[in-house]
Amino acid sequence: MALDLIQKGLKFPHMRLLVELGRQKKVTSAASSLGIAQPAASRLIAEIEDIVDAEVCVRTGRGVELTEIGTFLADRCIRILQEVSDTGLAIDQQKRGVSGHVRIGSVTGPAVEHVIPALNSIRDRYPDISIFVEVGPSTNLAGMLAAGSLDFALSRLPATLASATFDEQPIGREPACIIARSGHPDFENARDAALQALLKQDWLLPPEGAPLRASLEDAFREHGLTPPTGSVTVSSFLFTLIMVQSSNALAPIAKSVADSFAGEKEGADGPIKILETDLKVHLNTYSLLTRTGQKLTPAAQLVADEVVRRANYSSGLRRQDFF
Repeated sequence: MALDLIQKGLKFPHMRLLVELGRQKKVTSAASSLGIAQPAASRLIAEIEDIVDAEVCVRTGRGVELTEIGTFLADRCIRILQEVSDTGLAIDQQKRGVSGHVRIGSVTGPAVEHVIPALNSIRDRYPDISIFVEVGPSTNLAGMLAAGSLDFALSRLPATLASATFDEQPIGREPACIIARSGHPDFENARDAALQALLKQDWLLPPEGAPLRASLEDAFREHGLTPPTGSVTVSSFLFTLIMVQSSNALAPIAKSVADSFAGEKEGADGPIKILETDLKVHLNTYSLLTRTGQKLTPAAQLVADEVVRRANYSSGLRRQDFF
């Protein structure tokens, strides 16, 4: 017979304490965060272990550590408590009209191409919605989303996290390109940059294992060439742009980011140029990710819908380029 935690008496105080134990690693600290005494926290721990019929934490020299069952239960409690909190926000927003706080995560390319125009539109029409944006790699964003720190994320699904953790709405592939500074002595004409000429350059590369670096390496290997190793490893796209502008190094970067700095749309030269090569560099499909079964607040749903609308419009334009 399946274990019915609610019927056996699992309550919100149990969930909140378990989450805090995972964060604080000490019973006294967890109790203090919840505004209860340590003996009361110890009683709650005993009740939790009686309900699940297993240890949920063990004492160590530094405090307490959650057991495997305790960690599993704490992870679920984080999601449950976040859903309850979001439900309260949704009710409050429905009472007061569309307002509230929305937390978005995005990898760099979609942040520039889709999130920025969506937010510009949302801010004009719904000034009472406040928005937090976290831009970073997919692994970080997925972890924040799973922990309840984000409402949704535009990112790829990391192999390190179970797909069952998220609901996934595929958006599209993120094109990338290679950039050099304007006035680079070896690429005065950005068109038709020879692959051998690229290999002779200094490179700024993302960290080993990063999707963009893997895509660049695969693109060189498809032409039978050994990928560049690079003398500098950079995780920040902003630092990459600054370094490219101040040196003769080349770098791979999301095409949407490069377009914003290359100045090609206005016809004037920007601080960087996009090199036209035979390399096909692109990242795997990214998606709009939410926690499995999550119901977005009205404000978060409104923002997510606008981001997806912008993404679908941009994808349609890109598809037309091929016909």
